[in-house]
Amino acid sequence: MKISLPLTLISCTLSYLASAAPASVSRVTVAPGGSTLYGITYNPKNSDGSCMSQANVNKDIAKFKQNGIINVRTYAQECNQLEQIVNAIATAGGGMTVVAGVWIDGSEAGYQTEVSTLTKSLSSNSKAKGYVSGVIVGNEVLYDNRMSASALASKIDDVKSKVESYGLLVGTAETPSTFDPAIVSSSDFLVANIHPYFGKVSASSAGANLKAQFMSLKSKLNGKDVIIGETGWPTAGSANGQAVPSVQNLQSFVQQLQCENAGLKYYVFDGYDSPWKPSGNLNVEQHWGLWQADGSSKGINIKVSC
Repeated sequence: MKISLPLTLISCTLSYLASAAPASVSRVTVAPGGSTLYGITYNPKNSDGSCMSQANVNKDIAKFKQNGIINVRTYAQECNQLEQIVNAIATAGGGMTVVAGVWIDGSEAGYQTEVSTLTKSLSSNSKAKGYVSGVIVGNEVLYDNRMSASALASKIDDVKSKVESYGLLVGTAETPSTFDPAIVSSSDFLVANIHPYFGKVSASSAGANLKAQFMSLKSKLNGKDVIIGETGWPTAGSANGQAVPSVQNLQSFVQQLQCENAGLKYYVFDGYDSPWKPSGNLNVEQHWGLWQADGSSKGINIKVSC
C-alpha cells in the first residue's frame, strides 16, 4: 500500500536524507553550458511517432550545436536513440553531452528492455564514454503513479550497479512536489521538471517563477545536486490562468532564461513539437518545441541579446 505523506513531512525528511551523506557530483551537473541555452530535451521521432534515421538525428544534433546548445537530455532507449545521438555528436565534431534516459512504464518487461539497450549502447560504442554525461531513470514516475517510490528506488539502484563501470552517476526526474525520500536517498543527483506555465503565471514572470521554484526545492535538499530537467512554454493550446500559449511568449521565456536565469542548469522542453503525443487536458502537449515537428522554424530567436 502506498502511503502519501504531508508535504511538510516530506520536506523535513528530504532535508534529513540529503544531509545524511555528502552529495555526489556527476558530469551532468557540472557540464558547461553552450553560448545560448544550457540544454534541450530531445525525442528523435518523426512527426508520426516513427523512429528517425541516423541522417536526420545528425541534422538535429548539428542544428542544436549551431544554435549554441550543447547539452541534450533524452527520455528513453527506444529507436536505438542513444547510439544514434552519440554518433551524431561525433559527426558534429564533439563538444556536446547527452543524458541517457531509461523510460519506466511500470512493466518489468519494458524496464528490462530499456536497461538492456542502454548497457549495449554503452558497451558497443567507443564514443559513448566521452559524450554520455549521466543516466536518468524514469520521468515523473511517481507523479503519474506508475510505480511506488520504493520500487522506483530499486530500479535506480539497479541501473547504478549496471553503469558504475562507465563512471556514470544516476538520478531520476520528478516534479518539485513528488520527490519521495526513497528516491532522494537512492539518486546520485535529482532532476526537477519545473514549468511556470502550469503555475498559471504570465510569460513575463516565467523566469522569476522558475528560479523561485528551483531555489525552494534546492533549499530543502541541503546540498544534494539538483538540475532542471524540463522547463519551457507551449506555443499553442489553452490558457492556464495568466499563462497563455504563444510563439511570442516562448520567445519571452527564451530571453529570460538567457538573461535572467543564466546561472541555472536547465533543459528546455522541447526540441520539436510532438504531434504523435496525446494533446492533454489543456491541448498543449504537442506544442512545446522550439522548432516545428518537421524541423522548420517557429520564428524563435535562440541567440538573444541581453
